[in-house]
Amino acid sequence: MEFISSILGTPLGYIINFAYSLTNSYGLAVIIFAVAVRVLFLFPINVFAQKNSIRLLKLQPELGKIKKRFADDKEKQNEEQYNLFKRERYSPFIGLIPLFAQLFFVIGIMQVMLDPMRYLQGVSVSDVDFTFLGINLNVVPSLLNPSLELVMPLLSMGSALVFCLIQNEISPGALSQSKGTNIGLTIVTVALSLYLSLALPVSVGIYWTVSNLMGVVTIFILNTIYNPYKLAPDALEYIKSIRKTPGEIKAERKRITELKLKEKLDVKRFNNAKKELVFYALTGGQYKYYKTLIEYIHSNSDIHIHYLTNDPEDALFEQENPKLIPYYASQKKTISLMLKLDADIMVTTVPDLQSYHLKRSIVREDIEYINVFHAPVSTMMQYKETAFDHFDTVFCIGPHHIEELRRREEMKGLKKRNLVKAGYGLFDELRERYRTFQISANAGNSTENETKKILIAPSWQNDNIFETCIDEILDLLLGRGYLVTLRPHPQFMRLFPERIADIQQRYKRFVEVGELIFECDFSGNESIYTSDLVITDWSGIAYEFVYCTLKPCLFINTPQKIMNPNYESYNIEPMELKIRNKVGISINPDEINEKMTESIEALLNDEDSLREKINGIMDEYVFYPGRSGEAGGRYIIKMVNK
Repeated sequence: MEFISSILGTPLGYIINFAYSLTNSYGLAVIIFAVAVRVLFLFPINVFAQKNSIRLLKLQPELGKIKKRFADDKEKQNEEQYNLFKRERYSPFIGLIPLFAQLFFVIGIMQVMLDPMRYLQGVSVSDVDFTFLGINLNVVPSLLNPSLELVMPLLSMGSALVFCLIQNEISPGALSQSKGTNIGLTIVTVALSLYLSLALPVSVGIYWTVSNLMGVVTIFILNTIYNPYKLAPDALEYIKSIRKTPGEIKAERKRITELKLKEKLDVKRFNNAKKELVFYALTGGQYKYYKTLIEYIHSNSDIHIHYLTNDPEDALFEQENPKLIPYYASQKKTISLMLKLDADIMVTTVPDLQSYHLKRSIVREDIEYINVFHAPVSTMMQYKETAFDHFDTVFCIGPHHIEELRRREEMKGLKKRNLVKAGYGLFDELRERYRTFQISANAGNSTENETKKILIAPSWQNDNIFETCIDEILDLLLGRGYLVTLRPHPQFMRLFPERIADIQQRYKRFVEVGELIFECDFSGNESIYTSDLVITDWSGIAYEFVYCTLKPCLFINTPQKIMNPNYESYNIEPMELKIRNKVGISINPDEINEKMTESIEALLNDEDSLREKINGIMDEYVFYPGRSGEAGGRYIIKMVNK
């Protein structure tokens, strides 16, 4: 404290002494002191904070995209946020400097307020009139003995509230934060002002009141000099667009209450149930990867399947199969449920067992954990390196999965897992639906497309086609006699609807003349079935399209999402790289203008000869085409009955 008194107390003491010498009034001296501290010391810090806050404000749209894109992967979210800050040269720690500086000054200010006579030169205590407007500034307000002095804590609290409310509405720092954060800071600030005004002499209350009112003036001055509405208009529009209305907030709270009740009841049922076989899904959409497997088990055994899902809207809650029992639990609750799991077998499409929220049971060590793939992609490039290390059994889609997983075991000295040749149920479902569609179409005397139909269906990973080269592609296709359909990935549509809306607006004239269709309803697959060619980047729709229609793809080699940077050490070419030029043609984004038109014509003109070739290639990379549920189902029935 002596150090602070020397470093800060001395210069601040000169201010209070000078103010008193001008006015010969301690009350006016405190007011002048508060104004001077705000102008001389805190204003430069506020300027620094304003500039820094505007930099953060400008980043809000990008931060929002990162939070949306990696909502289920906090580690990746933090990594991408760090990369953004590094690229834009923004440091969150710099934003803390004004806060710590102001706290440092507050300590020095308190020193002056608590011991004013130490700094008032040439006067004695008897010479100073501590009364101001009928209030004794040198006494501590008392709730036990109410007096006029209690007015000051109320004024201090009220001025703090006014300051916070105005700050929350127009300050760039507050605009960058959530409403909940701003409310929390408001409560803390108001409570602190009230506490200090009640615990310290009335002069402190005067200081806080004047300082808070000066803070309001400072906000307006800074917003005039560094106006966030002029410097970051796009960011403010973005923030405005994501703010929820009171009605939406009320509905959300009601929904949360309902989900908590549903979760409580379902968790109780799950814990009390005698479970042999458990399936776990993050979303309702994951059932399609289990469908053929579950249907085979039900058709060939009396085994009851306990289906735990993190999606309260999962369609399974509407089904009436007594042998398929669904339960809802949030991801957070799933952590404890999995740790206490008591079952014979647990099946999931979720990788990274033991790495994140999904852990092996501490109740039973003999549970068999089975992973089912949700895409036929490489295990060594599209997943984290340890993604499958802790599973006992993996249902492999094709020989590439077995080769990669065995190589992983050899390289790391892992215990050999059960690698079951299971195939891919979704492919079987799609091919069967395509056959049904063809029969229906032929019944209506349908003929081959007179106008060639091209489907553009990108992934939703970073730097996908919609984010890098959609304009170049559309400019080359539209007006060339093709019917083009744009089918965004459902996740991209959910996260970035404004981007789709922007593309729709820019190409509106082609929609009006019937050359371009935007497909934003993902309930059907007609666009996949009727298209002659798909243009994509790294989306799994490529494999679905070529497998069920036996038609080719044009691949755009946008930057690839690589989860394991060490994949090259396996000395195995990943399936998605090996297969691209076997079922179509791949070109780089910078080759679009030069090669795309020629490549499309080559693929469309060679469609018949490619059909047989594609059929052989896909069957080579997928086990048991048409019988995928049988292999996995047989294995599960055998292990449950063991």
